[in-house]
Amino acid sequence: MRYLTLLLASGAILSAQTTGALQGRVLDSKGTPVPGARVAVTGAGVQGERSTLTDASGSYRIGLLPPGVVTVTVTKESLNTAKAQVQVGLDKTATVELKMASVASAEVEVLGTSTVVDMKATTAGGNYTAESISKLNVSRDFANIALLAPGVTTEGSMPNGNQGMKIYGASGAENNYVVDGMNATNVEFGTQGKKIPMEFIQEFQVKTGGYEAEYGKALGGIINVITKSGGNDFAGDVFAYSEGGFLKTGNKHQNEGNLSQPLLLENKTTELGFDVGGPIIKDRLWYFIAFDRRTNKQTNLIRSADPTVDGLKAPTDSTRDLFALKLTWHPTEGQSFIASVVGDPEKITGAVVAPKGTQGTWDGERKIGGTDFSLRYEISGDKWFGQLQYSQHEETNSTLPGAGANDIKLVDNTLGGSESGGFGRWDDKKFTRNNITGSITAFLDFFGSHELKAGFDLQSDKADIHRSYTGGQQVTLLNDDGLGNADSKIYSHYWWTNAAGTLGFPYDPDPTSVFNAPSIVFASKPKHESRSFFLQDKWSPTARLNINLGVRVDNTDVKDQFGVTAFSLKNEYAPRLGFIYDFRGKGQDKVYGSFSRYYEQVPLDLVIRSFSVERNPTTYNYSGTGMAPNATAEAFLTAQAQAADPTAPPVVSTIVGSYVEPVDKNLKGSYSDEILIGAETTFDNLYIFGGKFIRRYLGRAIEDGLDVTSPLGDYFIMNPGQSSPAGVTYPQAIRDYKGFEFTAQRRLSDHYTWQVSYLWSELKGNYEGAFQGIGGADGTGQLDPNINAAFDLPEFIVNSYGLLSGDRKHQFKANGAYEWDFGLTLGANLVYQSGTPISRLGYHSGYGRYELFLLPRGTEGRTPDTTRLDVNLAYALKLTNKQRLRFVLEVTNLLDSQTTTVVDQRYDFTQGGPVNPNYKGGFYFQAPRSVRLGIRYSF
Repeated sequence: MRYLTLLLASGAILSAQTTGALQGRVLDSKGTPVPGARVAVTGAGVQGERSTLTDASGSYRIGLLPPGVVTVTVTKESLNTAKAQVQVGLDKTATVELKMASVASAEVEVLGTSTVVDMKATTAGGNYTAESISKLNVSRDFANIALLAPGVTTEGSMPNGNQGMKIYGASGAENNYVVDGMNATNVEFGTQGKKIPMEFIQEFQVKTGGYEAEYGKALGGIINVITKSGGNDFAGDVFAYSEGGFLKTGNKHQNEGNLSQPLLLENKTTELGFDVGGPIIKDRLWYFIAFDRRTNKQTNLIRSADPTVDGLKAPTDSTRDLFALKLTWHPTEGQSFIASVVGDPEKITGAVVAPKGTQGTWDGERKIGGTDFSLRYEISGDKWFGQLQYSQHEETNSTLPGAGANDIKLVDNTLGGSESGGFGRWDDKKFTRNNITGSITAFLDFFGSHELKAGFDLQSDKADIHRSYTGGQQVTLLNDDGLGNADSKIYSHYWWTNAAGTLGFPYDPDPTSVFNAPSIVFASKPKHESRSFFLQDKWSPTARLNINLGVRVDNTDVKDQFGVTAFSLKNEYAPRLGFIYDFRGKGQDKVYGSFSRYYEQVPLDLVIRSFSVERNPTTYNYSGTGMAPNATAEAFLTAQAQAADPTAPPVVSTIVGSYVEPVDKNLKGSYSDEILIGAETTFDNLYIFGGKFIRRYLGRAIEDGLDVTSPLGDYFIMNPGQSSPAGVTYPQAIRDYKGFEFTAQRRLSDHYTWQVSYLWSELKGNYEGAFQGIGGADGTGQLDPNINAAFDLPEFIVNSYGLLSGDRKHQFKANGAYEWDFGLTLGANLVYQSGTPISRLGYHSGYGRYELFLLPRGTEGRTPDTTRLDVNLAYALKLTNKQRLRFVLEVTNLLDSQTTTVVDQRYDFTQGGPVNPNYKGGFYFQAPRSVRLGIRYSF
């Protein structure tokens, strides 16, 4: 509040955009500027009328316009009225030039011309209106609309149901999601943190690069969406959808793939919902209400080397309630209040983790989602406007046991990882994010025109975490000689213990030390407090040239569960420099370039795991339940590993973690730099062609490493390549992306529209990012932003440089739609992608995971290329009084391509052991063809 008071007093009030803008010039029939003309904007989303007067050069500009189609009307005494219709895009500046004829002219209204090329921005990405979205099959989750844009691909196989997408080489946990101006990014991991159905959306925007200083907290892209508002007319929809069941084709891979992967037998989704909006007071107070209940039923077939488990069926049922409420109040000309509520709570029962064993190992309950709300104030004057918003984002992400609540989970590595006993790890997690954001924009005239904008963002992220294992531990059977003796089977044990837990002598230096490491329920309530400020200027020194100058600074305090600051990331200055040149002077063609620095918003996962007394023992012995270490068992495992690989380290019981991990005193934030150069040109006011070069490279990363010199085996937080408080040298984190992108699109005219893109790219380095996606969840696939295992041990660095998992040499995308006069619409979306690199991963006995690169990264070939064609067929039956009945048929993967998307990259199951027989075999495949049926009644 202290910062807020100072900022308000100084007049500097930042927020993500929820509106668009309109600019242009008014000329007479001879092309001479018309000063003093009245420019008025009206439309379904505009409360009342917005107006301004043209200046001496005939120019005008109107901001804070809701996205949608508006009518621009220009009037002046002695001249005829001129009108134009234009689409105002979310966070876009539309340009409209209007010509006014003299009263003596036979014409009464002259239609102006507009452009879809934003002459004020260097931003890459795309905008998609509710109308355009309805004509394409883009799934029922709003974030997937971003996949229509070049450079955006799915981040498959993320753990625990997390979702994200790769944007120009950044991982799926490095984007920022904004809903109605609220930061709705997942608090713990930085993945997608909100679900919204298509019927709630007014406009969707994805910024893949080149974005302004007001946008931050992402190394990848910005997903920006605004939900619908009401209007002066009462209107709404009732809709229902059904997908799956008998509409889905069979899986071609029932007898293929790795045995540890369950096979999806059934996946059926049904939806029923409504949305309605209208006036409470015409032109003053509007409302919008929407609700959508989504239910899903799945059945998976468990495949396992254990004959007692192989073939069992695991059902999963879920119910998600999505809702939205918005009130828009326009008390006076130039002022608006917008209150918004968006919710997506979901409950899942049955197989809430990947089923690999008996029912007790996967049966449970998941609770995810939450409710967000915001209050926004907008105010505008003749040459300025401002915004101020308070918002709160809430998330629950709990996975709790059912039938196996009290039983120890046993993973049998002698049977390919077969599972039995209890549920294993459970988590009960709740998160809250609070933001106060705002911005003020002023239009100034000196040495050309300036659009000067300043703002702030005050944010607090909090967590309330509880986690443990059923039965107090997780046990893995590592070795079984089959003789049936007391020492035939060797087990490993893993659990959480307290700050004073010890393994006893000789593991602890004190010769009197005894084993005393009780199993506990790990609990933590840490938080982050961050402050962001920006200043930017869109300067037009001439009519053809725009220069964008901006800088953003972020500061974050990472605080442990006791409120003590573990470390601070200060003065993260991020410059944004760009230019746009109108090379034909018509407001429809540009060459542009930008340099941008982006800083990461560090998710809470790091402070939860590294500064909350998280201590995890791993012990080895001959008991399936007892946790005390046994030196003889360790010696046997060591001999076994070194017989296969003489360089293998000894197998020793340890406790890793501590109260507070050491942090380099010079620790600085993760950032990436981006260079973007491109051009766009328009032909016949209908076709837009573009090309660009993108270079994005990681400048610095935050990661942890194991202090191999410490008797406690502590980790430390560092910038790899720049600091090493433990005296261990780790190389710099490298991630380097290059791409050449070409686009073409046709605006909607004569009933049809289309757009195509081609992208060639290369992604190299030794660091995947916030999510390590190699080989999916069963490879190195680890979702622990800033504390992944990439730099944990020196041996993990060997052969680690090469082609990263997001490297796709070729991507081709095409989509379009055709409308017939009698109400039929056909839309299609085609995506072709080349395969991703394969690495030879080796098992590390100390970690129990596949963290070793046995050959240089990405040199073992590629996964197959994939092609997917989705279609949307809709028929709108006109009824009375603007009522419509719309029937929808959406076919996903029309060609039924079921190509392998992820392969098994595990070369062995034990360090130096025999080769995995399924190495390079299929793990995951494209989902079979599916049909979604829908019906919507609109009034």
